[in-house]
Amino acid sequence: MLLFWIVSALLTLVLALVIILPLTRGRAESINSRNQLNTELYKQRLQELEQDREQGLLEESEEATQELQKSLLDDVVSERPQQYRSGVWLWLPAVLIVIAVSVVGYWQMGAYSKVEQWQDNTGRLSELTRQVLLEPDGDITEQDMLDLIQGLRTKLYTDGDDFRGWLLLGRLTLEMRDGETARDALDKAMQLATQPEQSYMVMVPYAEALAITGEALRAENIIKQVLAEDPNNLEAWSVFAFMAMQQDNLTAAIARWQEILQRMSPSNPRYTMVERSVAFAEQRLAEEDHVPVTGPRYEVEVNTSSNTPYHPGAVLFVYAMDGETGGSAAPLVAQRIENPGFPLTVTLTNADAMRPDNNMNGHSSVVIKARLAPSGNVADTTGAWEGSSRVLSTEQDKQLSIVIDTEL
Repeated sequence: MLLFWIVSALLTLVLALVIILPLTRGRAESINSRNQLNTELYKQRLQELEQDREQGLLEESEEATQELQKSLLDDVVSERPQQYRSGVWLWLPAVLIVIAVSVVGYWQMGAYSKVEQWQDNTGRLSELTRQVLLEPDGDITEQDMLDLIQGLRTKLYTDGDDFRGWLLLGRLTLEMRDGETARDALDKAMQLATQPEQSYMVMVPYAEALAITGEALRAENIIKQVLAEDPNNLEAWSVFAFMAMQQDNLTAAIARWQEILQRMSPSNPRYTMVERSVAFAEQRLAEEDHVPVTGPRYEVEVNTSSNTPYHPGAVLFVYAMDGETGGSAAPLVAQRIENPGFPLTVTLTNADAMRPDNNMNGHSSVVIKARLAPSGNVADTTGAWEGSSRVLSTEQDKQLSIVIDTEL
């Protein structure tokens, strides 16, 4: 906090100097210009007097010269005290105004309260940890969680090699459904894991974070790896069921919840909740005559090149087209993402079909494209940029990357 106030004071001083220097310099230059002009006028008048004396037009030339010199001396001397007084009264109010505007402006429009709260949360990290995690009293609010997360993130900024700290941050942000922060924190924890047991602790929450951010294939592979090693891992089965619901695959979600029920004791407090989830999914399945989504899935990481211009409000379209037609036909499946931030990951499936009777099933290959359209209309190529994949087989799921680097 002390550093913040020091920097603020220095910035205010710089701003004051920006105002003061032109005022004082301009005043000094003005005075010098007037003195120089008076001197030149004196010399010119002196020449005129000399000419008049030579022509016999001036009888008392000596007295006229002395009078001219006295006039010049009075003009030059009278500016010196005025320069001192005016200079002070010019820059002093300017400094006071700068300080007042800076303080009032920051107080009204700045983030002083947020900075103060951030510093308070950092200092109360131990207290918040005890209140939220170690000795919860049932009155924990969402703000308590956010305060703990903020304090923990600040601690990890200065102590970045704390494996358990990053793991805790990832789990806390998962609770708040902040997938991106959770993914980044758990990825850091995975990098810091030095033992197989530590990596194993990270895998399930990391898969959940990946699923939230759209990296479904990576998440599935991690969960399948965990379940292959430990088929009774209920947390992994729960995340696996969540992923099925996220993909609107009710049949798979029901099957995975039933796996949990088979491995969970009926006395477990979560047993009834899982039963309700199964009943809810079965009811939806019966009411909607739900047909499971089949066909290939493509997990696409989209990024832009350094040459791609930034267009505020541009819309990203990620879509798959028939690979045999060279991408000349209408898209088979597509997603529309407003206000995209790069890099981002999307998963294309037949659930994104443009028409129910025309999807990726029945096509042997596809080409996936990512188009950034400033107008928000995929058909309008004005200012649009695009990236494309190679021809991909539809026989298996695929993870790929596309860079938007071509102007249309």
